[in-house]
Amino acid sequence: MDYAQILGQSIKIGKISLKNRIVMPAMGTGLANINGEVTPATIAYYEERARGGAGAIIVEIACVDPPIGKASLTQLAIDEPRYLAGLKDLSEVIQMYGARAFIQLHHAGRQTSPMVTGGHAPVAPSPIPCKFVKAMPEELDLAGIERIKYKFITSALLAAKAGFDGVEIHAAHGYLLSEFLSPYTNKRTDEYGGSLENRFRLIKEIIQGTKALVPDLAISVRFNMSDFVPGGIEYEEGLEIARWLEQAGADMLNVSSGIYESGQTSIETGSFAEGWRMNMAARVKEQVKIPVMGGGVIRSPQLAAQSIEEGQTDLVWVGRGMLADPAWTMKAVTGRAEQIRPCISCNTCFDHINQGWHIRCAVNPYTGREARLQTQPDLKGLKVLVVGGGPAGLQTALSISQAGGQVTLLEKAGQLGGKLQIADKPPVKDKIAWIRDYLIREVENSNVEVRLNTEFKADIPESQKADAVVLAIGAKSFIPPIPGLGTAGLTVEEILGNQTAIEGKNILVIGGGSSGCETAEYLAANNTVTIVEQGKQLAVGMENMSRLELLMRIKQLGITVKKKYKITSVEEEGQVRLLNLANQEEELIQADHIVLAAGYRSNEDYRKMIPQGKPAFIIGDAREARNIMEAIYEGAMLVYNLEAIRK
Repeated sequence: MDYAQILGQSIKIGKISLKNRIVMPAMGTGLANINGEVTPATIAYYEERARGGAGAIIVEIACVDPPIGKASLTQLAIDEPRYLAGLKDLSEVIQMYGARAFIQLHHAGRQTSPMVTGGHAPVAPSPIPCKFVKAMPEELDLAGIERIKYKFITSALLAAKAGFDGVEIHAAHGYLLSEFLSPYTNKRTDEYGGSLENRFRLIKEIIQGTKALVPDLAISVRFNMSDFVPGGIEYEEGLEIARWLEQAGADMLNVSSGIYESGQTSIETGSFAEGWRMNMAARVKEQVKIPVMGGGVIRSPQLAAQSIEEGQTDLVWVGRGMLADPAWTMKAVTGRAEQIRPCISCNTCFDHINQGWHIRCAVNPYTGREARLQTQPDLKGLKVLVVGGGPAGLQTALSISQAGGQVTLLEKAGQLGGKLQIADKPPVKDKIAWIRDYLIREVENSNVEVRLNTEFKADIPESQKADAVVLAIGAKSFIPPIPGLGTAGLTVEEILGNQTAIEGKNILVIGGGSSGCETAEYLAANNTVTIVEQGKQLAVGMENMSRLELLMRIKQLGITVKKKYKITSVEEEGQVRLLNLANQEEELIQADHIVLAAGYRSNEDYRKMIPQGKPAFIIGDAREARNIMEAIYEGAMLVYNLEAIRK
């Protein structure tokens, strides 16, 4: 049996059936309004994933007790009848495509702050602040626990009334119900604390109370097999919780792990192996008879199918994969895995939510914008010349071709990909190759005419024939004006492109941004490396979880870091003079090689490349050095500007 057949099998959850084994899990989007109501953006976002073939969609965390239980300002709410109309629209649009509609019931517990709760202190089983949030929670008394229980059960009833097929009770990731389950956060001495039986009591009462009111409503429970913190839930207790959840009446178990304080084990970075949580699901599946759902950096349908075939799990949740490609499931169950736009685990999605913004995806420019970009431009008959085969140029060419335009893509190098050809070389950056290869493959399989090893000149025939020219020629490395540097410095491109092999040398990296840090890590395997950074911090602007992990690896590798230092000159025989900006003292260090990682600057060459009398667009790094998300977004959005030309 191949992966498509395995994933396309139906399965029964409680009294309902799913058309396949792929589930979109609950992920916060920030698309609700400030009052917690469903918006057109919410509807459009979920409709796109339902259209994409998911067997079930678990709508994002819906707060059962606003504002105290909110984890974010624009979080869905479900505790009152006034939310019913919007939630009904949402369940219907999901079910319209044959997907089953679940909604996750959530209370933030101690993992929130008065900034989100409108000044209210968080609540928790015990007054233990989250080290990440740092707000002191109030300990719930018995009346408070009873009120919370009522809120969960009432919200489940409202979910059923809104037409949802099921609910998922969120008892993982360090939120309120997880806090009651975990000895790390529950220090109570009454009937809701102490023994596991007592710590389990609240969620048991919620499940049983829900079943009594709405017996046909399917109940999934997301719980932690491990908190990954000392004194928290560990595997054996996690297995006991799984058995008790089944006995309490749960219809499906969603196996997860980690809390805010465990960092990457809750929100994985690019260093985590695909399917790393599946061993947890497998152990749970040995203990229960109800369906078990597992996941964790699932990117390939083949691995998802293998996990099911080997009996590790019954269903697979694909979260960030469906942000990158809403049609992930449809492509998987029809045997078109190679056409899936891949998630690269950059965590841009989480970063945007943490910043208080709407959800975004680095590789899918439409994620979170579905409501605004529902109309596909019509570029039939329009001839466009695209110059540059990096991420911006590739996405531009692809988007124009998909809109019906005729595209010629010129690339001066012998291969497409631009800086993506080296961006995957540092440790844990290998997933960059996935989006690079995907874009190249999609362009090559489209109607785009690609010409490699071709320099652009404003007067070439292709330019004259085109209705518009798009310049996506990338950025240039910034060469800092350091006396004595001359041509001695090596660029990041030379290092990562293996144009210069270096072993057993003293390396000085100028610049402690993400590029400098990643290049230093790459070199540290075979060299002694020092990073010199003028600022107070390294890798500024990088997604926080990935940044913290990178800094930890830099420390473990023994890379010397000199923050608030400036290179004032390069002397003879490899002597480099540094100025300590904190105390204005100078020092000399020996360097066999100097690596220039001081950032990029826009490529001013575009000014002499703009053809006369032709609409010209400068996009991507050519306009301003930035990241892959912005490059791909500009490439996709350009079609809307080009549509105006056609008209």
